Amino acid sequence: MPYFQWNDSLLTGIKTIDEQHRQLVEMVNNLHDTMEQSGQCPTPELVGRLKTYAEEHFHVEEGYMQAFAYPEYAAHLHEHEGFYAAVKSCEKGCADGSTHPAELLEFLKSWLTNHILDVDMKMGRFLEDYL
Repeated sequence: MPYFQWNDSLLTGIKTIDEQHRQLVEMVNNLHDTMEQSGQCPTPELVGRLKTYAEEHFHVEEGYMQAFAYPEYAAHLHEHEGFYAAVKSCEKGCADGSTHPAELLEFLKSWLTNHILDVDMKMGRFLEDYL
């Protein structure tokens, strides 16, 4: 069973965003598998790929929100910025040994789940009138 189980409760109803969310979940599972095998934090390259993909995904969400004047755009953007800051902190902690590998995984799983179920669902409900 995967570390982070995808299920339909994570569907926002926006096909592109849902596909990207599914990919992010798969990337977290890949990080988990790699870390399980090594017992160490993931390499900077693996975390870098996740961050790059998250950046592309956030850019798509932000584009939709801007195009349709989503009223909670600023708060949603703040969530995305918080993700980057937290991942950077976890990366630093992995590098200096102050963060256990499991902490990074738990953060990613928890953040993605909560973000999708809260702010992305709100955005999805707003955008369904336009898409």
